[in-house]
Amino acid sequence: MMKTSLYYKIVWSALHLFYRKPKTTFEIAPDDEPSVFVGNHSSIHGPVLMTLFFPRKHKTWVISCALDPSKCANYAYHDIFFGESRKHKRIWRFFGQLIRIALPPLLRDADTIPVYHSAGITKTFRQSLAALQDGDDLVIFGESPARFSEYVHELQPGFIDLAKLYYRKTGKKLKFYPFYAERKTKTIAVGAPVAYDPAVPLPMQRDQTATYLRDSIDRLGRSLPPHTPVPFLPERWYSAYGQYEQDVMGYWQLME
Repeated sequence: MMKTSLYYKIVWSALHLFYRKPKTTFEIAPDDEPSVFVGNHSSIHGPVLMTLFFPRKHKTWVISCALDPSKCANYAYHDIFFGESRKHKRIWRFFGQLIRIALPPLLRDADTIPVYHSAGITKTFRQSLAALQDGDDLVIFGESPARFSEYVHELQPGFIDLAKLYYRKTGKKLKFYPFYAERKTKTIAVGAPVAYDPAVPLPMQRDQTATYLRDSIDRLGRSLPPHTPVPFLPERWYSAYGQYEQDVMGYWQLME
């Protein structure tokens, strides 16, 4: 785990001023086998809480254009600033250029795995398998723009295919743990896992696993003390980008 750059240390030390250490709870304590943890994005709060405080050694999936300086400005304009929902779009394009300078080197030092789409997803799976075989967990924020509840959106199920590849390579049944990360209540709540079953056809298993994880994340959020959930995407996103709510690939193409 390489987190040695001065820039990285300064930024994450500064974030400690705004984020207090949460309590991490497990409904079922994980064993020593590497696993996949799937949870709510909660704007930036989920990734920050998991990077700073999750107690298990892990790597995090991150959208590839956030790591690519040639694409990061456009990604930031749409996915961080929701630029099409705002006036004075040139200003938000300018802020996107600032993010292009600041974000990629920070993420590269944060034990991330870039997530590509289409043919590039093989790179993501290859790096993910290597991480699992090295004993690292994976942390995945798999929400799509499609809304489910105030606690979690629908999940993109493609990451579940990783379990079939891992089983072929190791003979082990990969476990997926749902989690709900919440800043105000200082909580990372981890639910009971679901394991890959090689006897179940993959298309059926995608649906079953994604539904279980989504419902479990929702349940974990509802089980916490009263709080105001922070959605993956704010309401203003839907006024400007609503045509992409059911078109994840179209939105990815827009950001790239």
